[in-house]
Amino acid sequence: MAPLILRPSSPAHGGAAVARDDGKVWLVNYALPGEVVEAEPRGRQGGVAVAAATRVIEASPHRVAAPCPYFGACGGCQLQHASYAHQLELKRQVVEEAWARAGLRLPPDTAVLGMDDPWRYRIRGEFEAVAGAGGWRFGFHRLRSHSVLPIDSCVIHDARIESALPAFAQAANELQLTGLQNLLLTAEPTGSGLLWRLRFHGREPRWPRDDFAHRVAELLPGSTLLDEAMTLEFWNMTFRVRSDTFLQTNYKQMLVLYQVALDMLQTKSEERILDLYAGIGTISVAVARSGAAVTAIEENPHAVQLGRLNARINSARVEYLPGKVETVLRAIRLGQHQAVILDPPRAGCEPAALAELIRLGLDRLVYVSCEPSTHARDLVGLVRGGYRVRRAAIVDMFPQTYHIESVAMLERS
Repeated sequence: MAPLILRPSSPAHGGAAVARDDGKVWLVNYALPGEVVEAEPRGRQGGVAVAAATRVIEASPHRVAAPCPYFGACGGCQLQHASYAHQLELKRQVVEEAWARAGLRLPPDTAVLGMDDPWRYRIRGEFEAVAGAGGWRFGFHRLRSHSVLPIDSCVIHDARIESALPAFAQAANELQLTGLQNLLLTAEPTGSGLLWRLRFHGREPRWPRDDFAHRVAELLPGSTLLDEAMTLEFWNMTFRVRSDTFLQTNYKQMLVLYQVALDMLQTKSEERILDLYAGIGTISVAVARSGAAVTAIEENPHAVQLGRLNARINSARVEYLPGKVETVLRAIRLGQHQAVILDPPRAGCEPAALAELIRLGLDRLVYVSCEPSTHARDLVGLVRGGYRVRRAAIVDMFPQTYHIESVAMLERS
C-alpha cells in the first residue's frame, strides 16, 4: 500500500491536526497545521479516520524536537513537537472553534495565560502498574490503547514524583506484591511530603503495607511519605488534601486560574456566593476571604468532609450542602445568593443544573471548564436563559498536552 501523504490545515481538540484527502477527513497525530507528512492509518475515532505522522516532508516553522524519549508512544503528551508559544495559539483556536460551532463568539480580548516554564508542573500523577521480566514497573497507557508503556522519566511531573517511581517499583518487587493496578502520587508543593496510594485489582488483599512504606522511605530519604492526607498552602491559606479527592495537578497555574476566576467574580463583602462542584473548598475559602458567605455544593462525601475541615482551618464562612448539584439547587430559594462560581467535571452541567441556575437568576456567573465543547454547550444554554458572556480567559494548566482550561464570566442581561 502506497504511503499516505497528508497536509493538515487546522488543529483538532485532542492534539491531532485535521487533514482532508480526496474528500475524506483525517485526524493526524504528531503533525502540525501547515505541514506535509507521510502518515500511517491507525483506525477510526468517533467515526473519523485516524493516522499518525511517521515522517515529516515539509515541517512547520513551529516544530521542535520533543525532549521526552517516550513521546510518540506514550499517551500522556500530544504536543511536545510544537513550540510552547504555538501550543498556546493552537489551544486558542480550539476554544474559538468550539464556541463558534455552538454559535458563540469568543471575546476578542480573551487572554491565553501560559507558563514561564512549561515543564515539571504536575504535582499529582497516576501511574499504571505493569509486570515484566524484570518485575513491576509503572507507566502510562500508550496513545489510544489499553497497553501500558513502562517509563523511568516524565518531564511534565515534579522531579520528586519521577524519582519515586523506581523506588515504589523496587519495594513492590522486593516484597513480591501481586495484583497491582496503579500508583497515585501527589507531591506537596511547599513541603517535603509525598502522598501515596497503591491500588490493587479487585478487593485490596492483605499485604505488608507498613513494611512496604518503610522500604520506600529508605529508598527516598529526601521525601516524607504520607498515606492519609497532605497539606496544600497558598495565599496564606491551608488545606488538607487526600488521594481520593480532586486536586488541580498544576499548582503554579492553579493560582493563575483562581486569580482569574476571583477577578471575574468581583465579590463584595457580605454577599452570598454559591460554589458548585466545590470539591475540598479551595475556591470556596478563597472567595470567603473577601468577606462573603459561601454555600458550597459537592457530591463526593470525602470531599465534603475535607471541605468542612478546610473551612474550619481557615475560619472561612463556608457552609457545605452535600449532594448532586441539580438536586441541591432545587432547595435554594430566590434572592438568597448574588453570584455563583462553578467548576464542573469534563462532562459539564446536567441540563437540570443549568435550569436551576436560570431559575435563580443570579447577577453574575463564573464558569470554569476543562472541556471546550461542553463549556460552549452550557454557555449557550445560559445565554438562552437570559445571560450574556462578558469576559473569557484561557489558562494553560496542561502544557505539552491537548487539555484546555477556560473561564467565562456571564451577567444577567
